[in-house]
Amino acid sequence: MCACRCLVVLLFALACLAGPAQARLDLKSMVLMPGPLSAAHADEEENCDACHRGFDKAGQDELCLDCHEAVAADIAGKSGFHGRSPAVAASICKGCHVDHKGRDFDIVALDRDTFDHRLTDFELTGGHQGVACDGCHAADTPFRDTGSDCAGCHREDDRHRGELGEDCGGCHSTEAWAMTAAFDHAETGFTLRGAHQEAACGTCHAGERYSFDDTACVACHQLKDVHLGRYGEDCARCHSEREWSTPSFDHAGETDFALLGAHAETPCRACHFDDVAGTPPATDCAGCHREDDVHAGRHGSDCSQCHDNQQWRKTRFDHAREADWPLRGAHADLACLQCHQGALDDPLETRCVACHQSDDVHRSAAMQECDTCHGTEAWSGVSGFDHELTRFPLEGMHAIAACGDCHAGHEFTQASDACIDCHRAEDAHSGSLGGECHQCHTPNGWSLWQFDHAAQTGFELAGAHRGLTCDSCHRGESASDVAHECAGCHAQQDRHDGRFGGDCGRCHSDASFGDIQWHR
Repeated sequence: MCACRCLVVLLFALACLAGPAQARLDLKSMVLMPGPLSAAHADEEENCDACHRGFDKAGQDELCLDCHEAVAADIAGKSGFHGRSPAVAASICKGCHVDHKGRDFDIVALDRDTFDHRLTDFELTGGHQGVACDGCHAADTPFRDTGSDCAGCHREDDRHRGELGEDCGGCHSTEAWAMTAAFDHAETGFTLRGAHQEAACGTCHAGERYSFDDTACVACHQLKDVHLGRYGEDCARCHSEREWSTPSFDHAGETDFALLGAHAETPCRACHFDDVAGTPPATDCAGCHREDDVHAGRHGSDCSQCHDNQQWRKTRFDHAREADWPLRGAHADLACLQCHQGALDDPLETRCVACHQSDDVHRSAAMQECDTCHGTEAWSGVSGFDHELTRFPLEGMHAIAACGDCHAGHEFTQASDACIDCHRAEDAHSGSLGGECHQCHTPNGWSLWQFDHAAQTGFELAGAHRGLTCDSCHRGESASDVAHECAGCHAQQDRHDGRFGGDCGRCHSDASFGDIQWHR
């Protein structure tokens, strides 16, 4: 302790020998300065009074702020880090910024990992929170001198090339540079509605052009105008901002021609070939559908009498009510032209033969009431004809016979009702028994015959006669010409040569010719 005091006395004496002013400076430098100053304050190392006041610690902060005017302004204006930080307000300068630690000492002592940027004039939000300090703060520029305007950092990212000014925050947010903020496009005099709200900026502002002399639809949509300018430039008259391809034109209200049925789906250009306003199309059906008119104008131009808006090829004409002739069966599917070959209002005969004369296989004037046998379901079939109403009811096998089996050549009025006229080729008797076939045969089958020989001829077939075939007795003669006496058939077998007369039954029985029986 004594040695220290002696050293101080010695130094003081040496200082006095050097002169008054120089003595005081050397004394402070040699005795009071604890170490070299930082590089930032190195120029003041020989001037202790620039930062210190003797025996006045409170006055030291004033000296710091006299030199660091920008910091003083922040504190006074409560801006920047020094003006906003509660820690700065409660501390003195050297509480954070310690000096006399050498030239390489970091007097700022900034901890970048824990620094709260909210204490500055520029709070880090959105995408800025993940940016490294060096991303904004250049190495040779003080932190406080880094600009806070978007253009200061993002000038190279400005795809608008400065055309929209430097207020990037008017459109963009810090969440993502590519995303736009809630820019009020209405402020430009052009409010974005409908599909315009979803359009990307570059869709309209191609080439970073943001000033337009003309905001009419055609200014942007001229290249997409499928009408090629024929319909004028008032696009809003037909189209809406909701969807360009779907017209919103009130056709019924503005043209007095409502688009109904298939017309509602028809493209505009299908009817409007020229200027939509200057050359309105005809509103009558024939005006548009003349080329589609299969009637070639013969049925007039009032197409709505038969056709409607739903489907051009389908008719709605009520033939039963309007023409008093219902279309039934096969008639319902016929094309109009198959009957109406002239004008639609030309009178047509309603008899079948008027249309079907070329199909009439009967070729008979007496058979022109076609509906007597034929129906409308099918022309080739016979339906509804009641043969019971004729003089020849169909019974047995006749009921299933085809009409042509009896009515050859499709002639129905001249057919005979005599059996032999149809069955002559099948007559095993070759006409010997006459033409009254029904006396023996039935209509249930040609081979099924029924004949009561006793009742119908007076000659009972008994004994050996019972098993004989008809032609055993009836040999070419007429059935009524056959003799009833035994000798009429058995003359050649008469051993008596007729001496006993022709009544063989007096001695012989019909069971056997050789059986003799005597009758007194």
